[in-house]
Amino acid sequence: MSAASWRTDLAYQSAEGTTPQVAIIGRPNVGKSTLFNRLVGRRRAITDPTPGVTRDPVGHRATLAGHEVQLVDTGGFTTGGDELARAISERALRAIDQSEVVLLVVDGTELTALDEEFLEQLRPYGDRLVLVVNKLDTEKRDDLVWEFHALGVERVIGVSAAHGRGMEELEAAVHPLLDVEPPRDLPADPGAGGPGADDELDIIRLAILGQPNTGKSTLVNRLTDSTNSLVSSQPGTTRDVIKGAFEWGSHRFVVLDTAGIRRKSKVSENIEYYSVNRAIGTIRDAEVVVLLVDAEKGLTDQDKKISALVVEKGRGIVLALSKWDLMPKIGNQFQAIRDRIDFLFPILHFAPLVPISGLTGSGVDNVLDAVVKIRSQLHSRVETGILNRHLAKWVEENPPPIRARRRPRIKYMTQVDRLPVTFVAFVSNRRAFAESYVQYLRNRIRADFGLDKIPIRLELRDR
Repeated sequence: MSAASWRTDLAYQSAEGTTPQVAIIGRPNVGKSTLFNRLVGRRRAITDPTPGVTRDPVGHRATLAGHEVQLVDTGGFTTGGDELARAISERALRAIDQSEVVLLVVDGTELTALDEEFLEQLRPYGDRLVLVVNKLDTEKRDDLVWEFHALGVERVIGVSAAHGRGMEELEAAVHPLLDVEPPRDLPADPGAGGPGADDELDIIRLAILGQPNTGKSTLVNRLTDSTNSLVSSQPGTTRDVIKGAFEWGSHRFVVLDTAGIRRKSKVSENIEYYSVNRAIGTIRDAEVVVLLVDAEKGLTDQDKKISALVVEKGRGIVLALSKWDLMPKIGNQFQAIRDRIDFLFPILHFAPLVPISGLTGSGVDNVLDAVVKIRSQLHSRVETGILNRHLAKWVEENPPPIRARRRPRIKYMTQVDRLPVTFVAFVSNRRAFAESYVQYLRNRIRADFGLDKIPIRLELRDR
């Protein structure tokens, strides 16, 4: 796989300067994600009373103290624990090393030994550290902040992330730490809004979806040449949508790693419910979805539902047969899987099917090549004059069937949108057209205009 890392972890890098990274850190359940959402101005990180909701670092652009920054919410820092807990803590510590400003969040109602232990580890970073005393929800709690001044931190700010109290004071404390050169123009996060968020045509927006444990995070880490996404055999490891960026050939990508999507009956936790909804929401934010399918299990009913959502939104889709390196070597095995998918789920007949291994990198270049071709088709525009010359030929070769002694007429056709690619045919009586004939027209559009790898819409309107 020849993808080159374009952005290291969550920090925006450039030769001329760096968009400063601001890390929000602390032990579990002190309100880090609530503060992150407050500063970003929208709900980007999942919040829940359950400790340990955030696992992977979640990054998003924000304006803080008059500066554009990359704000990073991290998983809760702990000592000891299982392998997953240690991996979460290691990522929190790595975010500190990469950040110009570190916001250590503590619960103003409870100073614990873990808080103090974490603070001791942060002493070498005192010149960029702000101690944020959270949960001062009312004026009656304001005096609690004085206890934390005794910890020897230069900048101590009392806030209520839930209610927005103390945000101006926090920004004033952060301002002198953000004296950096202006950043170069970089791709906006999908869904961030503002100029360039949706019309930055040189950035390919890619989402990785699939059921739990199909290798999504392993693939994203390989693409971005990083370890941003936690990899674990434990289902549900990824909860928030994790963003990364990379270059492949002459193409630049923003990639979204998502929570595994299970059947609704299997989603028992509130946290997982929000994770799954967030993953489904990335379909709208992406241009192309790579759906990882367990090669051994094949396309499941849940994979079909995910695919149907992608097609409904008019996004491109690549079916990636994950863990292909573990499959026994049997002749014609790949073609047999392709035939089975086409038979059981014909709605995906246009979708490329690529065997891959996120662990070894085998097939990843083929996936990216398919993504680039699909993305190009998604932004295609067919001129109305050319389209109608082809339409006249299609109708001559295969006229619409006669209904009620009259043959319905197609007056003209035009393309009205991209992403989803949408055509409208103005007709004499849309109810007189059988679905089979509409499908015939779709197939001719695909074949004649090179739109063979994407879902397209064709609407009939009376005129």
